[in-house]
Amino acid sequence: MNATLRVAPPLFTERLPLAAALFALLLLGACAGTSRLPVKGPQTAEAVLAKALARPLPSSVQGMSRLDAFVDGKARKADVVVLIERPDRAQFKALTPTLDLVAVLSTDGQRFTSYERGAQRCYVGDACPRNMGRLVPIALPPKELVAAVLGRPPLIKAKSQRLTWDGGRNAYRVVRVSADSQWQQELWVHPTSFRIMASIVRKKGIRVASIAYGSLEKLGPKAPPAVMRLKLPERKIDMSLTLRDITVGEDIEDEAFALTCPGGTVPIELPCR
Repeated sequence: MNATLRVAPPLFTERLPLAAALFALLLLGACAGTSRLPVKGPQTAEAVLAKALARPLPSSVQGMSRLDAFVDGKARKADVVVLIERPDRAQFKALTPTLDLVAVLSTDGQRFTSYERGAQRCYVGDACPRNMGRLVPIALPPKELVAAVLGRPPLIKAKSQRLTWDGGRNAYRVVRVSADSQWQQELWVHPTSFRIMASIVRKKGIRVASIAYGSLEKLGPKAPPAVMRLKLPERKIDMSLTLRDITVGEDIEDEAFALTCPGGTVPIELPCR
């Protein structure tokens, strides 16, 4: 949530929590030792990925979360109220320690609205990846953004994929390669729950994005992972979103996502092109 990070310096402190270090091994790449696949269980990349994608995601998540981030070398923190409803509706509200609103980003899947407390402008537009990328750390359409927060990272288009067993992480490792061989994605999948544990995307061998999920079962078997950590090296972004006091699977009113610009602000339409 880039807008949150830019506009709320009073909320930020100087350190990421130590818990974030637990994800370092998942984000180091394919350096762990591998061994033979388990005798029981899927034996192909297609089978492992099919099980991972067949695992149902929660219909909705709402409640309080904590955002910890390094952006351009600066450490920042904020409490964030999240509303997530599949397939493509999401809202993030950054709060002060006294629970006053600092900034908000909301999309109903078609349009988005974002504004900051005290700002004269309110941004609106189609919820295309370009526009979503102006205000959150990664340019994704709302459907893929929602899925990523719930535990399913976006997949590259791949021509081939292969499966190995990562003995160091005790997980399946699926490697996907694009048709032009420029793009590669590595996915680690838990051997029994088939939750996706981490994803790394590289272009021409250089890492461009990685997502790691932590505390996979802390919130319950049908809930999303408690922690998502995102790293975008080129943009010097390293952030983790920790879900805390949340409810899962409850209906959310349509009006909650259809925000209008507050009085006194000037709506600015952001183009997708």
